[in-house]
Amino acid sequence: MDLDRLKMATPNINTFEDALEDFKKGLNQKQIQNFQFVTLSDVRETALRIQSEQDQTKSLMNMTRLEGFLEAMEQFGKVIEIFLNASSFVAFVWGPMKFFLLTASTWADSFETLLDAYGQLGEHIPLLEQYHSLFGSSKEMQTVLVMMYKDILSFHKEATKFFSGKIWRQLFRSMWKNFATTFKNILDNLNRHRQLITEQATVINFQRQDNFFDQYKSDGEERARLHHERQQAEERSKYLQILEWFSAARSTQEDHEEFRRARSQGTGDWILKEEKVRNWLEVDVPESSILWINGIPGAGKTILASIIIDSTLTNDSKNTAFFYCKENDSEKNSCISIYRGLLSQMLNNHRDLIPYCHDRMVSTGEINLTTVTQAESLLKVLFEKADNTRVVIDGLDECDVDQRKLLLAFFTNAVYHFDERDPGKLRVLLISQDYLDIQKALQCATVLKLTNENNEADIKTYVREWSPKFQSKYELEPAILEEIQYSTCARAKGMFLFAKLVMQHLYDLETQDNLLNEIEFYGFPSGLEEAYERIIGRLQRTLSKTQWAITRNLMGWMVCAKRPLRWREIQAAVSMNAEHQTFDFDKRRLRSSIQDYCGSLIQVLSEDRVELIHTTAKMHIASSNYISKSAVDCSLTTLCLRYLTFEIFTAELDDESLKRAIRLGALSLQDYAVAKWMEHIHTIVTNKECLLSEDPRASPDVAAVEIALDEFSSLYEENILEYDMTTKAEQECEAFQMLPLYENLLNIWNHASEHANKGSSVKNDISLKQLGVAVTRSREMLEKITTESSYRPSENAELDLFYGEKRFKCPKVTCYYFHEGFKDAGSRDRHINRHDRPFSCSFPDCSIVEFGFSSNKDLERHRRFFHPEMEEQANSFNAIPKTTTATPFECNICGKKFTRGFIHKHHLLSHTGTRPHACSECGKAFTRANDCKRHEKIHAKRR
Repeated sequence: MDLDRLKMATPNINTFEDALEDFKKGLNQKQIQNFQFVTLSDVRETALRIQSEQDQTKSLMNMTRLEGFLEAMEQFGKVIEIFLNASSFVAFVWGPMKFFLLTASTWADSFETLLDAYGQLGEHIPLLEQYHSLFGSSKEMQTVLVMMYKDILSFHKEATKFFSGKIWRQLFRSMWKNFATTFKNILDNLNRHRQLITEQATVINFQRQDNFFDQYKSDGEERARLHHERQQAEERSKYLQILEWFSAARSTQEDHEEFRRARSQGTGDWILKEEKVRNWLEVDVPESSILWINGIPGAGKTILASIIIDSTLTNDSKNTAFFYCKENDSEKNSCISIYRGLLSQMLNNHRDLIPYCHDRMVSTGEINLTTVTQAESLLKVLFEKADNTRVVIDGLDECDVDQRKLLLAFFTNAVYHFDERDPGKLRVLLISQDYLDIQKALQCATVLKLTNENNEADIKTYVREWSPKFQSKYELEPAILEEIQYSTCARAKGMFLFAKLVMQHLYDLETQDNLLNEIEFYGFPSGLEEAYERIIGRLQRTLSKTQWAITRNLMGWMVCAKRPLRWREIQAAVSMNAEHQTFDFDKRRLRSSIQDYCGSLIQVLSEDRVELIHTTAKMHIASSNYISKSAVDCSLTTLCLRYLTFEIFTAELDDESLKRAIRLGALSLQDYAVAKWMEHIHTIVTNKECLLSEDPRASPDVAAVEIALDEFSSLYEENILEYDMTTKAEQECEAFQMLPLYENLLNIWNHASEHANKGSSVKNDISLKQLGVAVTRSREMLEKITTESSYRPSENAELDLFYGEKRFKCPKVTCYYFHEGFKDAGSRDRHINRHDRPFSCSFPDCSIVEFGFSSNKDLERHRRFFHPEMEEQANSFNAIPKTTTATPFECNICGKKFTRGFIHKHHLLSHTGTRPHACSECGKAFTRANDCKRHEKIHAKRR
């Protein structure tokens, strides 16, 4: 390409406009209006006013550092006037600068950082007036001006984020530190532009090779691309680290999809038309920012929750977070597990907070987010950052009372905080049964109580959908079909679960004769209890004696297991021969599916998890005569203890024998037994009926426990007796003194309880050293086999049946990834590194960021030695110490304390139920005047 053609191809004004339009995309309308007419004089006046104020308070901060940037940009504006109207372009340099100075001047630490940044920019931008003629005659050099302009705007684009929002101070340190690499890249670019301009000024006729400027521009774009890719990769890495730290339940989204699939078409939509739900969803200022929907068990509350969640996701997916609680699932039934789930979703939608969350993660030294106050603090920041947030939590009643109390206190306080200045910014929907403690905590919430009539139409629709299936299978007369539909709906009484259980039960009867006899002789069940009884009774009648025994075993395990079991773990349990210490999957594994044994009582979820269909099913089975909970607890204790005495856990077993055993599935129960044996011991010690039952049927189970304790004590005696005997353990086992198993049980219980009392770092380790060594060895062997079999699909598929795809496990026994695992060694090793060296250097480009440090002291030493300048800057952001305030006002009912009398007074009204503040429009009464005023705004908006 010749020089003339190059000049014609080089853009001028359009590229300036493109750069400015790109910058404006990151601004809101108010910012654009505030910036578009600002001049250099406005910036100088602002700087002088700030300097004068600092002088009066004797806090001058050397604002002369601004001068280099101001002078350089003034000359930049004069130069570009040659070929375009400069004022409209430089206004978006002066406007943000004025905004930054005004905002940062309210906090000395950020102001110092800003002045220093402008000082560095000023040093790297050339004074252009001396090269005036150079730019007027060369469109190629005008391209360099465009690139300079883009670099300056890119600084202001990021800085605008740092100084915007109500919590900018809280985020500033993390955001600025994360910006360091980008800022250096901007300075490098400006330095290259300056060098080019200087070089060109010394060349009289600009005789360069034809493609020089194209190459220069292309190089700049390539540098920008590579920098962007590095930034993206770094952000992605931090994001994944934070998600691992949050360690949220992986199945939340899968649960939601499962509930969506469970909905019958058109059913449940009525919930979105309910006035109270619409008010919470749609009104700018809702009647109350907290909505509580409650109803009886089996009323389809979870399905209704999924419908509301879908509605909020459709309208505003970025600011919606949800969680489905699950009883007896430690990943889904505690306050911290709910917070983790909400944080994971919200961070995914607000990735600009990745630097802040990463800094918080690094500073804690926690492998997983376990501190409730830490999680609450992060949630507040995310709520503040979001425009509006809608949080939906289903199944709150499935959490323990103390966990509900923590969660309700946090959300009621958080909503009150935001409602004070921006009503409706944070909206919370809680769904549960009508429990008294929830009722008391949500006295100021809007309450929607589900009635039988609410679900009536949906249940009819659902039942009608079964008619074609029944007709196809049983060829029933219309009158019979109508009777089935009518009787099921009439007895459902608002319980969707009841209708589902009844219809599935009738459909599973297999023959028309069975169906007609069921209706004629047994009639239709009344209530969930009878529905469960019909299902279990049918299984007992139709299964063989052997199959029924298996069904009872399966039901018992699902009731008493310490975490949800996977189907492959259940298969291992039934395939285990404790006497011969072997697994014979070929001969002993179950050949039918679990649905064949347990019918509609169970559901098979993602990743092979097997669970009972509803909490009420577990309660019914546990209290029935079909299983003896005490006997099952003994059975599971025996299973774990005897399994852990297998030869694979001894040092004598050679590598080849171990490898052969692993290929035959010998480690299928290892994750559960190693992690949960102490919990099962705890159950039989605290629930003394397990071993002291007068039921003669329990004798074999107690005898089996005795054998298991004896074998376990023999193998691990040295480790078990490491702890001195405590009086507490003796007292807790006193009731078992007359049993032959007493001494072994006492020693094992003493060991387990003493280990449980140790710090978290000790509890993370397997308590029995010999067992720990064996587990490490067997897992390393499994990983080696996995690596070898990766090239042999058939062998790999067989390993999947025993161990699943994630065979690289965390060695910390209390960690979720101890049983969940990873698909590759690299992911597992990075995770372990967070356990062993949890304190990471957060400075950009640090060469040992992957390795971390074992203590905060080591991390600080590293920072001082390797990052002295950045550490000095970082230390300037010392948190303002919180001042403690006396809390003289104490509630005589609940003991809560307050700093101000009027808040104490309002709190007392919440206990008495008194509502002295009435709406002048409709008469509705409120406890607090603020709630009443917020409610009155609804009427004002509707006029």
